[in-house]
Amino acid sequence: MQVSEATLCFVASQDLTLNKRDGWRANDMARNLHRLMEFGAVEVGWRESCGSTDGTAYKARAWKKIVARLKKDGLKIEELPVKHGNGYATMKGGFWSSIIYSIDK
Repeated sequence: MQVSEATLCFVASQDLTLNKRDGWRANDMARNLHRLMEFGAVEVGWRESCGSTDGTAYKARAWKKIVARLKKDGLKIEELPVKHGNGYATMKGGFWSSIIYSIDK
């Protein structure tokens, strides 16, 4: 299944926004999309409840928007939340969450 040109442009725009926020060119959304399409699955994680919004949370939110666009393009994507046993994994008391996104090839 192919990804529409409009969705690819949306991924690039999300990467541009995140790269400006981070201060370097990571292009995480394009990398996530490549892993999803190439290998059939990608795990996206973020840090929660650490007193302020962590940079990983911005990336997870952007990825969720991209997944919505991919579903609109006709891809059937399953989301499997991962339970991490790290209630206080950060210095500020936050914890790590992630979701495995997979497609049926």
